[in-house]
Amino acid sequence: MTFDPARWELRREAGRLKMDGHDLTELAQKFGTPLHVASARVLRTRARELRASLAGYPSELWIAYSYKTNLVAGVLKVLHEAKIAAEVVDGYELWLAQRLGVPAGEIIFNGPAKSRQEIEAAVEAGIGLLVIDGLEEIDGVAEVADRLGRKLNVALRICPNIVPRGMNTSSVTGSRRNQFGLDLASGEASEALRRVRRHARLSLRGVHTHIGSGIHELESFRAAVDRVLDVQKEAWRMGFTPDLVDLGGGLGTRNSREMSTLEMLWYLGTGRLPKFPRPSENLVPSYGAALCESLTRGARARGITPPMLVIEPGRALSSDAQVLLLTVQQTRSRPGVGRFALVDGGAMTTAMMFLSEYHAVLLANRDAAAKGRTSVFGRLPSPMDVVYRNLPTPELVPGDVLAVMDAGAYFTSTSTNFGGPRPAVVLIDGAEVRVSRRRETFEDLARVELELSEGPS
Repeated sequence: MTFDPARWELRREAGRLKMDGHDLTELAQKFGTPLHVASARVLRTRARELRASLAGYPSELWIAYSYKTNLVAGVLKVLHEAKIAAEVVDGYELWLAQRLGVPAGEIIFNGPAKSRQEIEAAVEAGIGLLVIDGLEEIDGVAEVADRLGRKLNVALRICPNIVPRGMNTSSVTGSRRNQFGLDLASGEASEALRRVRRHARLSLRGVHTHIGSGIHELESFRAAVDRVLDVQKEAWRMGFTPDLVDLGGGLGTRNSREMSTLEMLWYLGTGRLPKFPRPSENLVPSYGAALCESLTRGARARGITPPMLVIEPGRALSSDAQVLLLTVQQTRSRPGVGRFALVDGGAMTTAMMFLSEYHAVLLANRDAAAKGRTSVFGRLPSPMDVVYRNLPTPELVPGDVLAVMDAGAYFTSTSTNFGGPRPAVVLIDGAEVRVSRRRETFEDLARVELELSEGPS
């Protein structure tokens, strides 16, 4: 495996991978595998880098971490301590943000088809911003605000009909073919402005958009800024005084990448992994500069004061701060077919990520050059339980520990109990290694099963 561990701020000593001075193989032995290992230092560094990239913006900033990206409370606490706010998309995430002590005014509630209970909880909490995702939502949100006698800050999510270059269809969120937001082409956004104007308790703060996940080019973000500012200008003409623009998240990371639709279809259809892309540059500095320049220029061109800039990063903050450790249980070699390695994780721990993304896999317990390809499978009796097919590897043996990189985005939040309890998450913070989320037990899984008897009959 030829990837340089330094790209993830890891290093090798005597052939073994270390994160912040801690031997990953020893952690695997101590806590068991599958195991997620997160670095508080890297989380803080990513938060600092992102804020620094936006330092030149002439108005206020509001950076809110996308909770759905990684719902581990220990990870969230580190980011909140680094002055990152919260963007939530359901009632549990709102509850968790409150439990973690995030001030209500720093919480953004996003997402389509919010339930009445979720809207009530958001209004009662006095959150900073509720993003309206469709025309039907406006009257329902207003009814709750009126009934509770509370004013509510809202933004309108628009669909800009932008598809970032090189993305697969499962990661695009700003196309008219997606279900999100108010359509510009058919006039939904304009109608939404008219409807909001009827409700005195709805305070329109601005316009929101989100165009995709794992984006590695900046022109699409610039185009999104223009679409948002056009609606912002229309809101001013209608008598509103919007003071923020929310550009969502979606920035990719330099060491993992979305497969294109063609690459994904090739991989799923042939079982052969497309050539792993070269790692990209760190996009954060140029991303921040692009947003600052395009939003400042675009606002002034429309006669608008540059508004507060709101972003909702996810993987850009946490992706490379976490690795997933898996232990090889068995190996098999079939002439004319290839080598297989069976590990103690699999589709339930990598979830959908390995169907649509490139992730590096490093050998944690020893350093060895790749000698051919190995298909890595999980422990489920299903042909779909695939970690990676035809991955360049050394000759693996039982007991080898694999480190799946960039596991800090969507791995924990989309993992399932299919195949057993979900893995633990440990957090490295300097010399300390603490269990942030314990490994699930059978009792955890059975707690919701009301038909189970109290004991054996």
